[in-house]
Amino acid sequence: MLETIEDALFSAALVPWPLASHVSFSLAWGDDFVMAVNGGGFIRFSPLEGTGIGLYRTSGGESWNAYTVGAFIMFEENPVALLYRDDRFFDSAAPLPSPRLWTLDRFSPLPQAFAMPALDTFAPEDGWDIDVLRQGQDGWFFRAVRKIPSQPQILMLRSGDLVSEGEPVSLGAFQNAALPQPLSAAPEPLQEMLAALFAGGRWKAIELISPELHSCHNYALDRESPALVGFYSAVSDPAGGAFVLAASSGGDAFFVRQGNDAAPAVRSFSLPPLPEGFVYSGIGLAGDTIVASWEEQDGYSIGAAGFMVLKNGALGYD
Repeated sequence: MLETIEDALFSAALVPWPLASHVSFSLAWGDDFVMAVNGGGFIRFSPLEGTGIGLYRTSGGESWNAYTVGAFIMFEENPVALLYRDDRFFDSAAPLPSPRLWTLDRFSPLPQAFAMPALDTFAPEDGWDIDVLRQGQDGWFFRAVRKIPSQPQILMLRSGDLVSEGEPVSLGAFQNAALPQPLSAAPEPLQEMLAALFAGGRWKAIELISPELHSCHNYALDRESPALVGFYSAVSDPAGGAFVLAASSGGDAFFVRQGNDAAPAVRSFSLPPLPEGFVYSGIGLAGDTIVASWEEQDGYSIGAAGFMVLKNGALGYD
């Protein structure tokens, strides 16, 4: 464990992001906060009775080492990571990932292979890789790539529930599914809290996870705006109503709480400063503890990466 962020300055060589060890995605799983680590497996933070949190690592082992985490979603109450073989930066000799889908069990130290009917139709044994999986406003969109040199093929598909078979969609529909949604698509009271957060003028977009959402959702007033990362809870905590916790890549942070009869209140604070070239890449909550992932970035490459665990009271927003 690193004592300070400065200790991470030269702890890893810069490599292309699909091959780098870093927190690729995170999800809220009930009261737990879970991260999918590229090439590594899962890290889970779980509130303990009384005070504090437990930290649990589920190693992906050889099944993860050669692959990239392409998505991390909730499916039938299970956090599920999708692995694919990235061939953009070099030609890998590794076979296509099989299984390609993995979940974790709170009572097992090992990840568990997972079945998802819509994706399982495209078997790795037949040369198929799934390198994109995202949730759009009208279903789940995924891209199947057949990586047989004599029979190359790319399909873009949509499934309403990932159980029914995927139906082909146009390139435009597939690309539109990746665009941020307007605030009107957000559930209440999230709409009001995001409007209050964006009213400051500097930030107009956010990438949001929540126990109420099955994947990371993007909302924006301005799609060209740099996006905050955030965590939303519709469940009132002991101090008040629903809330949003958000942060910028540079560590500017915000806490927005739903008002009873008044407009949502926005409080600003700061995460610990990072060295030059480092950014915050995600944020979440486990009990009363903030977890913020960070990484060293240089273009398409990532070097050192990790996370901070911070008691919310120490930051002065609660």
